[in-house]
Amino acid sequence: MERILQGLGHDKLSLRVGYAYLCFFILLALTYAFGLLLLPEGVMRALPLPSLTFFEGEQSFSSLFARTVAWNLFALLLIVGMNHFRVRRFTLGYLPLYANTLLMGLFAGTNSFSGGISTYTLEGWLMFLRIGFLEFSAYILVCAATVGLAMFHADRWRGEQFKRIRRLRDMRLSKQELVLALVALGLLIVAAYNEWKYVG
Repeated sequence: MERILQGLGHDKLSLRVGYAYLCFFILLALTYAFGLLLLPEGVMRALPLPSLTFFEGEQSFSSLFARTVAWNLFALLLIVGMNHFRVRRFTLGYLPLYANTLLMGLFAGTNSFSGGISTYTLEGWLMFLRIGFLEFSAYILVCAATVGLAMFHADRWRGEQFKRIRRLRDMRLSKQELVLALVALGLLIVAAYNEWKYVG
């Protein structure tokens, strides 16, 4: 576990991305299996998630597309904002990323997504690759790319206040990190288009 946490905060960008995807797939598989084996099918549909109420009602393709992009940009900004805080080598932007991963695994494992396509079928998995995987890839890439933006640091999870370690004007992304962030934005646009092409 300690090795994974160190990998998520590694100085080398490619290792951070690799460890971030590793954690994503492990958590997704575990929560999918938990939902599939231990929870009733469809049980998550009644969960009042803000992201679901955001898309209620009849809307045009352009409106739905814009709302999808806006919602995903909000998620990205939340991840980047939380990456300004770090405990040891772990930046907190990973917390909303993996909390969303747990929710997606439970939704998929209990077949609770709307849209009429079962997550227990090949069609459902292909839909995940076209939409969900692209969205989460964007989250992962942005999170890994902005790990170095931490402004506040603590050595312990409890009993210690965060200390400022750099000023806002001192923070910079490397060229590789900036390219990764731009790729992530492109993935979000493709995922939003796919969502309303295949589901909307």
